[in-house]
Amino acid sequence: MAYLAIARKYRPATFDEIVGQDHVTRTLRNAIERQRIHHAYLFCGARGVGKTTAARALAKSLNCEKGPTADPCGECPSCIDISRGTSPDLIEIDGASNNSVDNIRELRESVRFAPSQGRKKIYLVDEVHMLSNAAFNALLKTLEEPPEHVIFLFATTEPHKIPDTILSRVQRFDFKRIPVTGVVQRLGSIAEQEGVSISESGLRLIARAGEGSMRDSQSLLDKVISFGGEEIDDASIADVLGLVDRRLLHDMLAHLLRGEADQAIDLIARVHELGFEMQQFSAELLEWVRHATMARLSPSVHKHLDLPEDDLQRLLEVTEGVPEDVLHRLFHALLTNHEQVVRASRPRMVMEMAVARVAGIKPAEALPQLLARLESLEKRLRGRGPGVPSGGGGGGGGHTTSRRVERGPQRRHRMPHAARPSGGRASRSRAASPRLEPDASDDDRWAAFQKVLHQVGVTALPQATPRRERKALVLTVAKGRALATARREAENPEVGAHLQAIYGPGFELRLVESLASQRRDIDPGLEQKVLSDPACQRIMRTLGATLVDITDLSSGDPEE
Repeated sequence: MAYLAIARKYRPATFDEIVGQDHVTRTLRNAIERQRIHHAYLFCGARGVGKTTAARALAKSLNCEKGPTADPCGECPSCIDISRGTSPDLIEIDGASNNSVDNIRELRESVRFAPSQGRKKIYLVDEVHMLSNAAFNALLKTLEEPPEHVIFLFATTEPHKIPDTILSRVQRFDFKRIPVTGVVQRLGSIAEQEGVSISESGLRLIARAGEGSMRDSQSLLDKVISFGGEEIDDASIADVLGLVDRRLLHDMLAHLLRGEADQAIDLIARVHELGFEMQQFSAELLEWVRHATMARLSPSVHKHLDLPEDDLQRLLEVTEGVPEDVLHRLFHALLTNHEQVVRASRPRMVMEMAVARVAGIKPAEALPQLLARLESLEKRLRGRGPGVPSGGGGGGGGHTTSRRVERGPQRRHRMPHAARPSGGRASRSRAASPRLEPDASDDDRWAAFQKVLHQVGVTALPQATPRRERKALVLTVAKGRALATARREAENPEVGAHLQAIYGPGFELRLVESLASQRRDIDPGLEQKVLSDPACQRIMRTLGATLVDITDLSSGDPEE
């Protein structure tokens, strides 16, 4: 006797044997029991999830000698013929090769004849979306009012290609992808009947490779049995299916989390030597990081992970003490890398460079720690006056000048030391600095500073927008030629001398690029939330910063 493939040999014959489609089988069973059979059904879903199987089970239930019944006997001539595919009352049509108007005309002529054996004459059209628009239009009237003895069953993987006029005349059922647990149970039952020994973890590997399709999973099981015989281990399954060894994925995740870039590069070389496709390795590594992140969330989330208990424990161990934001950023970095690997002509090189980059991902610094550092910086700046050494003392007659560190999102110009005369006396200049009262307003000081700048031939700086921040005068200048000119003018020693004469000893001049050329579009609500936050206000006040852009670190971009 010729060999029969597992997918055909173990095809479900009744509603009870169909796995993972309870919402469909229950509705059909109730419709049969309550005699509410519709004249046309549409079964939608991915490949191998049971659409055609459910259609044949429905046909068997309707034409069984003991029916109509939701539990056909399977022994009467009608049930046997349907199981064998020889029933004259179940006409199966391939929509891809019978998609013309002429084919539909033939169908319209044949529906007039009564069934030969059973109660109903059933037309099962597979891949019905392949029919042409003209064929669909020719079918409309017959589909809307068929003879009482005719039932139409349509199956498709692409329901969006079916016209609305057809959809409005049928009852639609959407088949889901079959859960891994359901596929594992079914494959385990088949393996037992075939006399094959295979572990549950091995069955899970096959089920995951099947991607929710029972037929694909059964075909893979058939392939594995052909390779391994009656005793099949997990390594053999991984070799046959081209899957990456889980130990390699676990080791790679551990190297990335520990920042061990050299060992991660060595592991990529090993993956290449073993013959695994780099695209496959990248995809499975991405899934492994997802499992690790989900495992850290909560024990209640573990039910959504298709992992054996030992793999789950290993993930919890390797991620112990790792902040969740590191895992989030690692996932997004690897996701971007996977998209590049798929398109790259040299995927190994892309993978190596990505690993070298993501191995250095560190936890984002907590806001309290950042504030503590700012407080320390603020104290040092307050206690350091003009000309105070920045470290090491002033012994030995040497002179060490202090430099003030500029921080913030803007690009600022820092005057050289020669342009910031120390002490309270202004250097000699061609124009005398006006004398102002100690309590003079900022507007008065700026007007006086503008006047003296014009006297010494400075043109760009007086056109800037001023802002006073502690011991600094911040001038906002438009990007381009004006900014370049202002930078040159700020190097003039006379500018620094007049600045300290008018604003006070120790004052500095800073140039800031205009936000009109720098600022990005920011959501007004988000901007108001940030500006009203006390911590952000303190940071901006301490650094003299201005809001230019807002980046959410939880988005996982490792370069932000």
